Amino acid sequence: SSRHFMAIGLVYDGHAQHFPPASARATHIETPERVSVIYRALGKARLLDRLTRVAPREATRAEAEAVHTAEHLDALEALADAEPSLRGAWRGGAGGGWSLGRDMFHDAQTACAARRAAGGVVALTEGVLRGEISSGFALVRPPGHHACEDRMAGFCFLNSVAVAARAALSPRGGLRRVLVVDWDVHHGDGTQAIFEEDPAVLFFSLHRFGRGFFPGTGAASCVGGGAAAGRTVNVPFRREGMGDAEYLAAFDALLLPIARALPSSSSPPRAHPRLARDWAESRREPSIRSSSSSRPASTRRAATWRTSRGAGAGPLPDSSLPPSSPPGG
Repeated sequence: SSRHFMAIGLVYDGHAQHFPPASARATHIETPERVSVIYRALGKARLLDRLTRVAPREATRAEAEAVHTAEHLDALEALADAEPSLRGAWRGGAGGGWSLGRDMFHDAQTACAARRAAGGVVALTEGVLRGEISSGFALVRPPGHHACEDRMAGFCFLNSVAVAARAALSPRGGLRRVLVVDWDVHHGDGTQAIFEEDPAVLFFSLHRFGRGFFPGTGAASCVGGGAAAGRTVNVPFRREGMGDAEYLAAFDALLLPIARALPSSSSPPRAHPRLARDWAESRREPSIRSSSSSRPASTRRAATWRTSRGAGAGPLPDSSLPPSSPPGG
């Protein structure tokens, strides 16, 4: 039925949380409130009772090892017995380990929270594959897209989206191709590195780029390698102020044509690196900001849910919409 088709899943894990050390708890940006405020916004918008709750679970060792090295997972497990602290990134291999820095933090719950975040995304994916829900949203932390197969960085310990994609591509999942679309303001360097030679995955990222913006990766010239050449698509925005209008135009001009080409060809259109670069660099900073650019993240998430249910998130100002086709297109 249409009602069943519109069933949207929600994973929210308010229990397995990890916390910054007390000295940084008031100022660190990656805290439990980052997801709890979104959950409360969904409730305030009266959306929670219209969502299908999916129980979170921990990702198994086998599911995580489909993406990460055994050394990576062992280092994550060791955090359960380590003294809570602020650190830099962790990298495996010769001369690896934790670097100096203060952006990453961990406590006794970090490993469990990371497994439950990844497992929650897998659980949603399995629900879609079984036909129980049509789509879903994993409201979980810690985040994941900066985690590489042998690196923990940027608040990320396990790459949840990559773990779910590999689960979907497994014999049990049954898929032959997966499209990963990453529209976080930061480039998903971990996700790109994991899939850059995997022809079964098309990775599409829109992000700020240049002028020292973290993590410094995601140039349009990075297109994947080997049998997966052409299956990494980066849209690097070099200007601030990009909002709904610019992202929707990028989906229309770049993402949809490339994604639609996949079923009928062995590789996406090879002209996309120049197209993505030229299109992204041509975007002007809008004179009228799109309607979500000044809204807090919790309000934007609620608008996303309304849109996914066909209710609409509110009009975009027509005068802020850029051309839907790239220059010369």
